[in-house]
Amino acid sequence: MTKTDFIKRIQKRLSDKGIKISRNDLKVEISSLDFDLKALGEENVNTITKLLLDKHQNTELVVSEPEEIAAVPSDEHNATTTNSTAITNQQKEQLITVQAQSLGIELSESEITDISQNVNDSFTDFVSAVETINSLIKDYAQSKFDDLEQQIDASNSNLRDYINNRTTNLQRKSVEGAVTTKEMLEQKSSSLKSFSKSLSATLKTQ
Repeated sequence: MTKTDFIKRIQKRLSDKGIKISRNDLKVEISSLDFDLKALGEENVNTITKLLLDKHQNTELVVSEPEEIAAVPSDEHNATTTNSTAITNQQKEQLITVQAQSLGIELSESEITDISQNVNDSFTDFVSAVETINSLIKDYAQSKFDDLEQQIDASNSNLRDYINNRTTNLQRKSVEGAVTTKEMLEQKSSSLKSFSKSLSATLKTQ
C-alpha cells in the first residue's frame, strides 16, 4: 500500500504560491513548528501550509515588495528579463530524465511529471537549472528509499511475528503431546499393576 506523502503535498502547495523549498529544508521547518514528521496526517496539511506561508510572506516576500512597486526603467527591466532563461515543461522533463539517468535512477513518466511541477519556469543560467533538478531528484529518491525502508521493516516485523507464533504453537503442541503420553503411560502402568494383582490372586487360589 502506498503511503501518502504529506510533506510532498505541502511542498507542492508552497510551490504553487511561489515559495520554492527543498524537501530536507521543509522537514526542518515542519519540525521547528513542533510537528512530528512520522505522524503527519491530512489534518496537518492545511495548518502547516498556512503557517509556512505566513512565515515566508513575512520574510522573503515582504523584502521584495519595494522593488516590485518602484518604477523601473524599460532598459533595466529588459536587462533583467534577458538574464532570466525561460524553460518549458518539455525541457524540464527532458532535463529530469537525462539527470536521473546520469545518476543511475530510473523514473516513470508520472514520476518525471511529478518532479517537473516543482521546477521553476525560469533560471538565471543552465547550471542553476541542473542543480535545482538534481536536488529535486535526490529528494524524490530519498522519499522512495524511506518508503521502501518502511516496507522492509514492516515485512521483517511480520516475519518475526510469524516465526514467533509458529514456534510458540510448536512448543505448546510438544508440551501437550508429552503430557498426553505421560497420562497414557500412567494408565497402562496402572492397568498392568491391576492385571498383575489379579493374576497373583488367581495363582494363589489354585
